[in-house]
Amino acid sequence: MKFPPILSSILFCLSLGATSCLADPPKVIIDTDFNTIGDDGQVAVMAAQLYAQGAIDLLGFTIVSGNQWRDQEVADCLKAVERLGIEHRVKVYVGAQYPLLHDYNSYQLELTLFGPAKDYVGAYNSTQPEPGDLVEPPGGFATHTKPAKEDAVRFLIEAFHRYPHEVTLLAIGPLTNVALAMREDPTIIPLIKQIVIMGGQIYAPGNAYNDFGEFNWWFDPEAVQVVLRAQVPRLIIPLDVTNTVTLPQAVYDQIVSRTPPTIITQLYKQGVQPGGFIYDTVAFASFYDPSLDVDTQDLYVDMGTTFDQNYGKSTVSISNPYPSINLLSRSKVVFHINNSRFFALYTDLFTRSVPVQFRHDRDEDEDK
Repeated sequence: MKFPPILSSILFCLSLGATSCLADPPKVIIDTDFNTIGDDGQVAVMAAQLYAQGAIDLLGFTIVSGNQWRDQEVADCLKAVERLGIEHRVKVYVGAQYPLLHDYNSYQLELTLFGPAKDYVGAYNSTQPEPGDLVEPPGGFATHTKPAKEDAVRFLIEAFHRYPHEVTLLAIGPLTNVALAMREDPTIIPLIKQIVIMGGQIYAPGNAYNDFGEFNWWFDPEAVQVVLRAQVPRLIIPLDVTNTVTLPQAVYDQIVSRTPPTIITQLYKQGVQPGGFIYDTVAFASFYDPSLDVDTQDLYVDMGTTFDQNYGKSTVSISNPYPSINLLSRSKVVFHINNSRFFALYTDLFTRSVPVQFRHDRDEDEDK
C-alpha cells in the first residue's frame, strides 16, 4: 500500500520510536575530537542518519584537539560529512588547537616528573603536524567541502543566542571549545538547554596517561573545571557506564555482514574490533533517547587542577563541597544504560544506506 508522503514520514518515525521527528526535532551541536571510524566518527554516522530522518536537528560539528591534533581531525571530519552526504547542510567549525594550559610541553613535564605513559595520550603521541604532513582520510581528502569561515567558539556563542534554551551541546572530546565560549561570553551559560558530556570517571579507574584520569578530561583539566562549575544542566557519561557497553560480537557481525556493504560498513570492518569500547556513542544515545539511562545519580562532580599525579582526575561528592558559595551545581551522572535497546539503535543506524537519504527526498521518491 502506498501512503501519502506526510503519512509515510510519520509511520517511518513511529516504526523507530523516534517521535521527535513528528515535531520540532531537538537541536544539537557535536563538539568532537574527531576520528574516522573510532567512537567520534561513529557518532557522526549515527547523528547523520537521525538528522536525515528528521529526528534531530544537527547544527554543526565543532572540532577540538584530543584524539588527534585539530587540523588532522578537521580533515577527517570534512571527508566524513562528504562521505555521509550531509556536507551541504552541516558545517565543520575549526576550534581550539591547544588546551587552556595542558599543552604538549606540559605533557613532557608529566613524563619527566611522573614517569612514562601507562595508557592513552591521544594527540600527545607526537608533536603537532605541519599542514603538509596531514594524513589522507580513507578515500582521500574532501574534494569540495571546506571548514566554515566562522570559528568554533564564535559559532557556539552565536548558536546559543540564536536558539535560547533549545540547543544541547554534545561534548565528546576535551572541553576546551566549551570553556573558551563560556569565558568569552558568560551570557550564553543560562541559554544552554543542556550539556551532555562523555568524560570523567566517578568510581572507575582512568584510561589516560597514568590511569588516574579519563582521557577527555585529562587532556584539558582547566577547561573541565570551567564547565563543571558553570550553572548549566549537565548529563555526564563517565567511564563507569561506558566500561559496561562493549561491542558484542553479534552486533559487529551484523554490521560488517550487511549486503550490499556500504562505505561505512567497509570502514567499520577495517577499523573496529568486537569487544572494544565505543565511549562516545553511549553519550550520543543518552542525548537522543534519555529513556535508555536506567541508573543515574545526581552528584557534585568537580575537577582539581593541581599539577601532580592526580592531574585530570575528577572528584565526586554526594553533598555540596562548597555550601557557603554558589560554586558547584549537581550533575546527573549515568551509571548504566539499557544495553539491548542501545545496540538495537546502534545496529540499525550503522546498517542504513550511505550516503544518507533525507526524509524529504524519500517523500518525493515515494510520491512519484
